[in-house]
Amino acid sequence: MGELTLRQLEYFIAVVDAGSVTAASKKVSVTQATVSMAIAQLESRLGTDLLIRQQSKGVVPTRAGRELSARARHVLAMTAEITQVAATGTSEISGVIEIGCVSSLSPQVVPPLAAHFERHYPQVTFNYREGSAGDLQQALIDGALDMAFVFSRQTLESVRSHDIAEAILKIMLPAGHPLCGRQSISFSEVAQESAILIDLPPSRDRSIEFMRNAGVEPRVRWTSENLATVMALVANGLGYSLRYALPGETSVPGPGVIEIPVADTVPRNAISAVVPRGIHTPRRVDEAIRFLSIHFSEAAQADTDRH
Repeated sequence: MGELTLRQLEYFIAVVDAGSVTAASKKVSVTQATVSMAIAQLESRLGTDLLIRQQSKGVVPTRAGRELSARARHVLAMTAEITQVAATGTSEISGVIEIGCVSSLSPQVVPPLAAHFERHYPQVTFNYREGSAGDLQQALIDGALDMAFVFSRQTLESVRSHDIAEAILKIMLPAGHPLCGRQSISFSEVAQESAILIDLPPSRDRSIEFMRNAGVEPRVRWTSENLATVMALVANGLGYSLRYALPGETSVPGPGVIEIPVADTVPRNAISAVVPRGIHTPRRVDEAIRFLSIHFSEAAQADTDRH
């Protein structure tokens, strides 16, 4: 029957990514017959079908194939790291790091992290994608991402999380609003105004939940997946919004708006770095978590010193 090999895993991942044996064989520079044989050997070794062959439409992985794909990606990444250490005699941080980040966190998370790797670890190829917490964590489980940054209230049980920094819920108001001079604002004080909510799951539902728990029924006028649109509507005096702010952010997130902390009690939330459960994380992932933890800790201390 033969043993499972790294080459078989490499060819299998190539087929899953390319969607066909023909395209995969070109990607890995071997014949179609070689790729087909490797897949057949894998299926025989594991005793299950890994791919569904669709006539004239290429192939898609079965459920077993999806599970193998996720684990195979991590195995190949770890093997590449071991090879690098053996070749250089050091554990120098290198390779490719695939980061996911929820859209509302990206402006605060991605730029400093990308700059850190660019300046201190140029041998690391830093890639990132934005999306919803659910989609990013599924990509993480599938092996398409090395890590993702989401809010702690969005984490799934199937991932392992590391809290990076506390997030503070704030009410966004137009500059010049009568409440702008306050240190904090309760939901009841804006209850009669129009709410313009960020519509990125589960942000909108959570915002409504928090207000209802405080005895306020929000008057939702508009929602948008685009934070810039929400801010522009608020800046034009058309209502208020809610947003989690991170350490180091000012009370003026954009032209014509200001943010003030919510006075009501709301559940704790934080930025969380999530990684797959049961998988050894490469040093570049550990470095990303280490750097951002220090980055936001210093920003939080600066906030404290200012106040």
